[in-house]
Amino acid sequence: MPPPSSLTDRYQQALALAQRGRRAEALAILTALQLARPDSPEILFQIGRLEAAEGRVEAAEAALRHALALRPKETAIWQALHGVLTGPARQEIERAAGKAKIVLGSEADLRPVYAALQKGKVDRAEAQALALVKAAPTALWPALALGEARMARGAWSAALGPLEKAVERAPDLVRAEAALGETLALLERYARAEPLLEAAMGAGAAAARLSLAGLYRRTLRAERAVEVLASAAPSAALHRELALALADVGRGPEARAAAARATPTGPKLRALMRQVADALQGAGAIAEAEATIAAALADAPDDPGLLTHRAQFRQSAGDLAGGEADLTAALDADPDAAEAYRAYMNGRKIADGDPILARLTSRLARPALARDARRVMHFAAAKAAMDLNAPDAFAHLHTANRLTAEAHPYGFDADLEEARRLVTDWHTLRDWSPEGPTDPVLFVTGLPRSGTTLVETILAAHPEVTAGGELPFLSRAMAPGLERLRDGRGAAAEFAEAGRLYLRAARRRTGTDGPFTDKAISTFSRVGHVATALPGARTVILRRDPRDVGLSLYRNLFAEGMHRYAYDLAAMGRYIRLHDALVAFWAQALPDRVHVIDYEALTAEPEPQIRALVAFCGLDWDDACLAPEKSVRRVETLSFAQVRAPIGRQAVAGWQRYEAELAPLIRALEETEIDLSA
Repeated sequence: MPPPSSLTDRYQQALALAQRGRRAEALAILTALQLARPDSPEILFQIGRLEAAEGRVEAAEAALRHALALRPKETAIWQALHGVLTGPARQEIERAAGKAKIVLGSEADLRPVYAALQKGKVDRAEAQALALVKAAPTALWPALALGEARMARGAWSAALGPLEKAVERAPDLVRAEAALGETLALLERYARAEPLLEAAMGAGAAAARLSLAGLYRRTLRAERAVEVLASAAPSAALHRELALALADVGRGPEARAAAARATPTGPKLRALMRQVADALQGAGAIAEAEATIAAALADAPDDPGLLTHRAQFRQSAGDLAGGEADLTAALDADPDAAEAYRAYMNGRKIADGDPILARLTSRLARPALARDARRVMHFAAAKAAMDLNAPDAFAHLHTANRLTAEAHPYGFDADLEEARRLVTDWHTLRDWSPEGPTDPVLFVTGLPRSGTTLVETILAAHPEVTAGGELPFLSRAMAPGLERLRDGRGAAAEFAEAGRLYLRAARRRTGTDGPFTDKAISTFSRVGHVATALPGARTVILRRDPRDVGLSLYRNLFAEGMHRYAYDLAAMGRYIRLHDALVAFWAQALPDRVHVIDYEALTAEPEPQIRALVAFCGLDWDDACLAPEKSVRRVETLSFAQVRAPIGRQAVAGWQRYEAELAPLIRALEETEIDLSA
């Protein structure tokens, strides 16, 4: 018989081998050790676990029952044995464990968790599930329940780990597949989510069908979403998802009908109709989007949100007077309609005695004003104060930006990390042969408020070019391919498919088969990715004095959650330098695909700059590009009013007037150095 120290060493060696996945070798060692120590519960327990992992259930059960007989109070042995049993034998051990007060982590143990969830007591359910996970760390059901409790709380990142454990422990459990797939989809891990949701849907999981339809819609496959939902059992959630999918493909009447089935009346229907209108607008079905708002207003003519929505449609089309009428009506209906104040102020130059400004000032003075309304209304008041050269403009701006930064916190390190990942992506992408469509897409990008709308309007004045505006399609199309690229499974074909999906959505939106512009801001950071997906694309990047950009950013409120860096002057300075570093990287990596245009030079001497721009875009010269203000088009950005004026220098060096207030921005610009190589 070997000496005890030798037995201990061999036992530890077996555990190490098992941990590395070399189960057969580990089992051979443990079997030999059992001959020397036939009544060792530890050795029998490990043999049982390995036999179970190899699928040899009878051998696993025999070893674990022997171990349990030797150590009847060892919870881990009870749990391992429960994991290999089925049918009546499993029920029997559950009854025995109940009598012995042993926690197995069975479905029965989870009843209090799901009872709490049904009552809406999510925090209690999560705490109970977590306690069960600690008591039964290798069991399936506690992990699944913890993941589902965190899903109910909306804590998707925290739910991911437990759900992955649940699927690992029960690969064929449809409920676990569906929950993990839904969570991955909400975390935008579409490539991993899709096969899980498809498998769960095929097994009859209704929730998986709904999640899969949402995934298809978010990755520019709305037609597939409609197909998936067409054969599903009706429910309010299904009709809501169907309404948005139909709107994404421009089917306005059907989308409105589905919305009405989702929620027949009231504020929820009006909110959904606004989402449908936005989706129809995204599909280029502007008339249908307007009809959707009109239909909603027919049922609720005084709804301030709907009136503001219609006003913004009218402002985009250049009907500033019609927009003002709607905004005034919205404020008559709700004196605290914050977005209506902001849209009104952005639509005109405010003069002394403006009646809407007086109303805004009065409402802001109320201590009871809701926090969210207050931050939006301070942006509106700041715009008016700057128009009037009033001294309190920055007091309003500081309050507005502080409240917004608190509502939407920003972390620069996350943006820096993503920038480095994008640069790292290029080390792989540059060796691929792009297979995507070669259509001449003209991307116009840069920082917000850097002159991108002006340059897009110059290009759209060309008779061959259609303005697309800020198309929300590229990131959505590339998301699955980018995920696979970063998981080491990427391929040029996936980026080519992304290019095709992007083009289909973009051409539906723009209504053209010819060249079009896309003013999506984020494009500056992923020029190489664009070149891989769309080999015929060209990217124009605006460069403007960062102090003027910073002032303009600080003056404006962006779509919820977007451009979070813009609400803190120091953070903004760091982000601008990060933008500059990425632009420099792509301009060096792809000099023939990137054209950087200087805003100050463009406004000082437009013609040579515009001729160079038109030539870079592969277009024949046309004099119409010299007078972009004459073009008639919708403008759906904050520049909807300014862009209708001739090219001028009124916005150049405006920062000098507010140099003291902008000191944190200027200091951050001077002190920040960006290293993209880490």
